[in-house]
Amino acid sequence: MIREFQYRGETFRVNAHGVAGHEEVFIIHLVDGEEEGEISIDRMTEENDTSAPIEDICVMLCDRLIVENSIDCADPEGGFGWVEGKAVKHVLPSRSDEAAAH
Repeated sequence: MIREFQYRGETFRVNAHGVAGHEEVFIIHLVDGEEEGEISIDRMTEENDTSAPIEDICVMLCDRLIVENSIDCADPEGGFGWVEGKAVKHVLPSRSDEAAAH
């Protein structure tokens, strides 16, 4: 999964792959569309709550990144929210695409 989200008034991108609860998760801070600081966790080998949803892991990593990079957040009290956007490219065909092909 690659998806953008807002947290504390800042924009971040998450790149997570693997089985739920055991993913490798990378968080990138975006400023004016440019990639800034990055932080990651391998949920399979590093200590974490493997039952926690990906949103909670994103928040945990963002909190660490904000401190480590001294990020002056636009809205320090702002919560987590996925950025909704148009899908530009689907990597795998959907079931309806497969059915239409036959």
